[in-house]
Amino acid sequence: MLITPNMTMLDVAMNATGTVESVFDILLVNDKSITDTPHIGDNYLIPADAATDSSQQQYLQDNKIIIATGNDPTLYIGISYWKVEVDFKIS
Repeated sequence: MLITPNMTMLDVAMNATGTVESVFDILLVNDKSITDTPHIGDNYLIPADAATDSSQQQYLQDNKIIIATGNDPTLYIGISYWKVEVDFKIS
């Protein structure tokens, strides 16, 4: 499975198999941890014996839905996220 922007490990599992139960099988075969952040462009192996939900998988494919719930750090701009004397200068 090709990783796209803002995917978490749970997103990888949902997109690939239609269920989050498969996340640990996917992590094991790819030598990853649940806390790892998938990198855009990486290609993860999906084991044939991973748990699947075929109706959920079909729904995602039919509706061209890609689940990507991760955060984009470039979205955190503005005074609400600035730190005094780091991003926000006082003169």
